[in-house]
Amino acid sequence: MKKLYTNFSGLFKNLAAGILLLTGLAPIGGQAQSITLLAPNGGEAWNGGTYEEVSWTGQALGSILRLEISNDGGNEWFYFGELSSAPGGGIAPVFVPNINTTNALLRITDFFNPAVSDISDAPFSISFSPINIYQPATGSFVFANVPTYVNWLVNDPDITLINAEISTDGGLTYVPVAQNINALTGFTYLTLSDTATETCILRLSNAADPSEFSESTPFTISTVPVYNLTSPAGGEIVNVYSPLTISWTVENSFSDDCNLEYSTDNGETWTFLNNATSTGTFGSYVWTTPNLNSETCLIRISDIYSQTSKDTSGVFTIMPFPEIQPCMVTVDSLTNHNIIVWEKPNPGLITDFLVYRETTQANVYEVIDTVGYSEEPVVTDFDSNPSVRPYRYKIGFTDNENTLFPAGDYHQTIHLTISQGVSGNWNLIWTPYTGFDYSSYNILRNTGSGSYEQIATISSSFNSYTDFEAPSGEVSYIVAIDRPGACNTGSRSNNYSDVRSNVASLSPVGVAGNTDVDFSIYPVPANDRINIQFGDNVKGNILLTITDVTGRIIYSADYSGVLPGQVHTVSTSEYKEGIYLLNLISEDSRSTKKIVVRH
Repeated sequence: MKKLYTNFSGLFKNLAAGILLLTGLAPIGGQAQSITLLAPNGGEAWNGGTYEEVSWTGQALGSILRLEISNDGGNEWFYFGELSSAPGGGIAPVFVPNINTTNALLRITDFFNPAVSDISDAPFSISFSPINIYQPATGSFVFANVPTYVNWLVNDPDITLINAEISTDGGLTYVPVAQNINALTGFTYLTLSDTATETCILRLSNAADPSEFSESTPFTISTVPVYNLTSPAGGEIVNVYSPLTISWTVENSFSDDCNLEYSTDNGETWTFLNNATSTGTFGSYVWTTPNLNSETCLIRISDIYSQTSKDTSGVFTIMPFPEIQPCMVTVDSLTNHNIIVWEKPNPGLITDFLVYRETTQANVYEVIDTVGYSEEPVVTDFDSNPSVRPYRYKIGFTDNENTLFPAGDYHQTIHLTISQGVSGNWNLIWTPYTGFDYSSYNILRNTGSGSYEQIATISSSFNSYTDFEAPSGEVSYIVAIDRPGACNTGSRSNNYSDVRSNVASLSPVGVAGNTDVDFSIYPVPANDRINIQFGDNVKGNILLTITDVTGRIIYSADYSGVLPGQVHTVSTSEYKEGIYLLNLISEDSRSTKKIVVRH
């Protein structure tokens, strides 16, 4: 049963009160003073241990009012605190003591003039519970099968142990949760229910006398959210100061809000990363990685309300490393193949470069060549046909432990197409080059003999051009870009300073590499010589040329009466180390193979 307390003076001394004034005017001297208590004024039901409202009106009141309370209809009065007042009255919350009475009265008095006073017109009641339950309450975040924070205050000093029960049907029935909890601790964590429900009430009772109990306000137990981090998945190598997309899925979402943390010591310690938001059952956040070097990094996601709802990523690496991208990708007009050129960063980490080409699926790349760090950073893609379409390439690398590092940004080639308009003019349309900034395109034309001549320069804002002054007969075009600064490959003999499209002409430009000319070359790599052995189907006259990767012919020879199996030797002792293209041209076919010279 609820108990009555009479030690009022000790309860009232700790009164906490605030004031919301009706007016800020000071008392006017000489004016008759009066005060009228508006509330509580009879019939109110106050709850002990909570704040209730006192209001009054008056004339020429002083700035301070004194409050007194009686629990026995006015026989005894106890000090209840002081309030600030405006001359015309005020309103203020007061903290109600834990007493049980149906005969309470409140007296309010001008502190400077005690004759100005008023008392409640009729009694009001004050009641309190033996235990005040603060958590959980209406609006609390409680989840099924998860320990919940329970907070209380015992008002009866005789209560030392309490029992906890939970109702999931609005108070009709109760199920024991825990027994003999130390009442003086004021809090504990309890798993209230393993199922979700909307009409829950927690009851805390005196273990020695279950008739003394208190009940919480109704609250909801929700299904616990379940998070699954999908990225990073583990094993990634991420550069410092680089964007890393953290993505996840969530089931039974209670709120859109969640917390992200990261660890650099495999979960020994965690650092708050940021708050994030889910949209429906998915979410993502782009994080700029900090400047650190760790192979034991983790990401952890947790629900902002259900702290046990969390997931941790696989281990990944954050470290500084060079992000390499092509310096340029151009087209060799001699072989009609793409040439990928890049610059080597300082040595120390890279063992081999990997050249990637985009497959027939967007953003899916495959390795087409591997180049050692000591080799010239130039690769010819012999499987490309730039007359047909544009291409995208990336550069990655491995270290001496064969660790695969991410590739840098891609470069995309220029793909040029032409069509003949009226009156002999030619319309040029091309895809833009992607990979570096540039301001202009150069339009080059060849009329069937001699070298290409520049006929126009247009802004890079446009991707089309019409040649109204084209001569009659065979004509071909190239779209070129002057790169801001030549690519430094470490080779003095090769200068890569402009990007070129494929050759577009009246005659289809095929890809060199017809296997009708059968031959083999050895040794690979070559040192002071290279041997060319003709295959069984080779006969007649053959033109052999060797070009560097820029297309410059450095060797040319005609062979007549060639027979199958014959071997011809070309001296390479004066060649600089690097990659070269060996071309064999017969009357009806042409073949190209890459040769590497190493001294």
